Amino acid sequence: MVTRKALISATLVAALGVILVLGVLAGRSFRDPARAISIAGMTVLEPASPLPEFRLHDQNNQVFDRARLQGKWSYVFFGYTHCPDICPTTLVVLRDVQKIAGGKEQGIQYVFVSVDPERDKAATLKSYLPYFHPEFIGATGGQGELMRLTRALGAYYESGEARGGSYEVHHSAAIFLIDPEARLRALFAGPHDAARLAQGLQRLKGD
Repeated sequence: MVTRKALISATLVAALGVILVLGVLAGRSFRDPARAISIAGMTVLEPASPLPEFRLHDQNNQVFDRARLQGKWSYVFFGYTHCPDICPTTLVVLRDVQKIAGGKEQGIQYVFVSVDPERDKAATLKSYLPYFHPEFIGATGGQGELMRLTRALGAYYESGEARGGSYEVHHSAAIFLIDPEARLRALFAGPHDAARLAQGLQRLKGD
């Protein structure tokens, strides 16, 4: 069960993610201006922000890079498998989005990027994600590659202090929407609602 404290924490972290995205946009060249517009419960980037090259590996030990985001719409969420509440709750919401908006056959994919590569190896991701949906993609990689991607999106993560052999990872709760040209098109701050997430994509696609 997600506690009130967890929901408040998720909302604050998601808001931080929006602030970080705006900071990324502010640092772009004046020759390439971008605006962040609030539309129907999502923050839309105009123009969309291209992602840099990066190299992660998925739950099948296959390379997951920028090319894997091209040619389809992608909902991207950062978290980790030991996350006690926000991550599983968000993955359940994405499962419900898949029921509404569709999946591979509709040109849509759902990507869970672990920011805890020390514990979340390929085998861990492979056993974890089917609890939510068999089509979900899990990916992770070295800290350098993760930072390259998270900084481009304006996402945040930081490992907490280890206690009793375990630790938490503080991370953005936002869901990022990547367009078929591998560009950040929009983001959704939590708490998340499946209908709102699906409608946001439909609006951007012009459906």
